[in-house]
Amino acid sequence: MKKSWAVWGLLFLAGLSIGLLFAPRPAAEPLLAMTAQGSSKKSMATVPLDVGMEAVITLDHVTCDLTGYVLDRFTGKFFLQYHWNVAQDFQVRPGSVPHFLLVTGTATFRNFSSNERLADGVVYISEETSDRVVAYAIPWNSTMRASNTLPQVRSFLPLDFARTRAMPIF
Repeated sequence: MKKSWAVWGLLFLAGLSIGLLFAPRPAAEPLLAMTAQGSSKKSMATVPLDVGMEAVITLDHVTCDLTGYVLDRFTGKFFLQYHWNVAQDFQVRPGSVPHFLLVTGTATFRNFSSNERLADGVVYISEETSDRVVAYAIPWNSTMRASNTLPQVRSFLPLDFARTRAMPIF
């Protein structure tokens, strides 16, 4: 009697194992792993552009320069550069010391009929004393590739700004 239960138990486990081995599995969900790091003088983050492509961006808190670079997937060399000075967006006065925060996010923008569109990532910058957060898009063309010339330079595109506090600081 005990042997019979043991045989049935082994048959059950074997069937379960085979069933799990050949059972259909749901499609894998792609993971997005954006990173960000900052100090008092510079912030750095990654932002997605398209499937399998990302840019690394830096914000220099001293010069207010937002700069980004994209690696060519075939050569491993930077082939595309983005630049924008954010001082005018935050009304930074000469000689003042801005206090920036930078994060990235994802967005799927619509209404683009050509290869030229906005990337799947957005850069958000906030400045602590200006009462603003500004969203920047990244113009992207999935057919761009590196050439033997110097890297192409493009501009970040300010989308909109919002207030971050209900009462101004004096």
